Amino acid sequence: MKCAICRNGTTQNGYTSIVLERDETTLVFKQIPAQICDNCGEEYISSAVNKTLLERANKEVDRGILLEMIKFTPLQAYNSQYV
Repeated sequence: MKCAICRNGTTQNGYTSIVLERDETTLVFKQIPAQICDNCGEEYISSAVNKTLLERANKEVDRGILLEMIKFTPLQAYNSQYV
């Protein structure tokens, strides 16, 4: 897909990391499937991956986690496509 930010690059399958913070909780998700622009590096994740990420984050916050690093797996996103 054409990058919506730089409008020059195209996206390629890859992986990214995302940090989510809420109140006193910080969660670092690693190995998140994404589309990454080969020109500017902008990262895009699918709605299925985003939904799974937020559900997992809410569970961790409810558990009372303060700092956690989580390896994300595609199976957590219902075997979704990239973007």
